[in-house]
Amino acid sequence: MTDIHDPVVLADDDEYPTWWQELRTLGTLGQMWTLTVFVLCLARAVVGWPMLDDHGINPWWFLVLDVGTAPFYGVGQAMGVKLLRDETRPLRHAMPWIGMVLVSFLAPYLYVLRSAGQLPHYVVWGVVLWMALFGGLTARRMARDVRMEALPS
Repeated sequence: MTDIHDPVVLADDDEYPTWWQELRTLGTLGQMWTLTVFVLCLARAVVGWPMLDDHGINPWWFLVLDVGTAPFYGVGQAMGVKLLRDETRPLRHAMPWIGMVLVSFLAPYLYVLRSAGQLPHYVVWGVVLWMALFGGLTARRMARDVRMEALPS
């Protein structure tokens, strides 16, 4: 796994960049993806505001969680795909980024399920179905992006 400050040097003298260096090489596409995820999460939180308030969920906390985790979701997904596509890098280098995607994806939904008052069963199942559907779509997108041919630098 890469270190935050010092590059990892392997026995064969290959040096892998630090986390900070990895982030700096994300590129325009990865940065735009992260920004898009952030804007969509902000829009979703604003649109869902009245419904959250009606069910005893603090919309401010949801906004903080949803929008606050959006950059981690976007960066984690972009970096995970980038590292998975790099045939010279072991899978373990992408795992922290993929873990970041998972945690940042689940956090707002788990907050809704945990903090809501008495939600009807169909709402609980709707949130769970939403999590499964969009979690599956995210995994599918990452897998598809990994299999794509690498773009020229």
